[in-house]
Amino acid sequence: QEWAASQRLSLARRRREMPVGEQYKLVNPSALPDPETSELPNGVFKTVKDAVKSGPGVPIVLLPGVYEEVLLIEGGEQLVGLKAARVLLAEGGGEDLPELKEGEEDGECVILGTSFHTVSFLGDGTLEGLTIRQRGSGKWFGVHCASGSPVIKGCVLDGATSSCLGVCGGATPAVNDCTIQHSFTGCGVCVFDGGLGTFEGNTITDNSRSGVEASGEETSVTLTNNAIFKNHGDGVLLCDKASCTMTGNKVYNNWHCGVEARDEATLTAEENEVTANNFGVLVGRQATAQLTGNTVHGNFFTGIDVSKRNKDKEDDEAVTTIANNSVKYNLECGVKLWFDAAAKLDGNTVYANLQEIKLTPRSRRHVEYGKVEE
Repeated sequence: QEWAASQRLSLARRRREMPVGEQYKLVNPSALPDPETSELPNGVFKTVKDAVKSGPGVPIVLLPGVYEEVLLIEGGEQLVGLKAARVLLAEGGGEDLPELKEGEEDGECVILGTSFHTVSFLGDGTLEGLTIRQRGSGKWFGVHCASGSPVIKGCVLDGATSSCLGVCGGATPAVNDCTIQHSFTGCGVCVFDGGLGTFEGNTITDNSRSGVEASGEETSVTLTNNAIFKNHGDGVLLCDKASCTMTGNKVYNNWHCGVEARDEATLTAEENEVTANNFGVLVGRQATAQLTGNTVHGNFFTGIDVSKRNKDKEDDEAVTTIANNSVKYNLECGVKLWFDAAAKLDGNTVYANLQEIKLTPRSRRHVEYGKVEE
């Protein structure tokens, strides 16, 4: 035990003696240069941009504060707030991270852009434990992913003159455990022109338009275990042939629909909770959906609303499947099929709505029923 303790002490001593630049890079706007060389210590930078320009390799750690900068990341650089860095580097190199006064370490590490997208990804890279804001004139994203596979983890994307996060051009970000809120004119997340991505465990709220919007034929997103609420449009909006897979999300208190698919979009939704929106799930204008095992309760108008099938496709491709869902307490009707809709209903519980199932004459011809519970 004494030998093991001495080895740990020796390892900790060696790490403390290692230059900062070998374990991580530190952004410290208050750093002072060496009086003899007039150079900053190795691995220390006064701006985030200078640290990024120095190239990838080790994490770039930001001290709490506001950094008014616009950043381009394309070489795998990893930007980490100090609090997150203590966890990230706990197994190697984190012992000599700066010690701050009590309460200071809980301060935000804010990157603030005022003239362009605050952070632009043209390749791989990571943001972790940071707050990203975009202000000023024009319409810009807080974070713009144009290519690569960025990782955005444990961040707060807090407001932008357009959407908080924009994804396009085949970029495939992984966005986990973030708060995405307060866009001024756009959405929380806007995925377009072939953008892809996975979004898991995020809170997406209080955005000017929809919480998540996906558009474009090659655009596809996966939403898992997110809370999407109090957005001023839809919780999730799919249009223009975009596709989306949703699993385990809570979508509630959005101004228009919880989930809307239209204009030949494709929706696959399983085991989501869609509650207390004006409309629960709306599938229209030649969109198709597979709705399985969802809870659609307490929406102001309809729970599930399907209209206008795609006549240009084969019948089996044009059908929306509604299976094993719980559709209750919606104030107009539980399931509404109208304007030449086509749907398969199987094993749903539709109960305690003002009207359980509403069919218009043209839609009645295209509806197929599976098992009907007593």
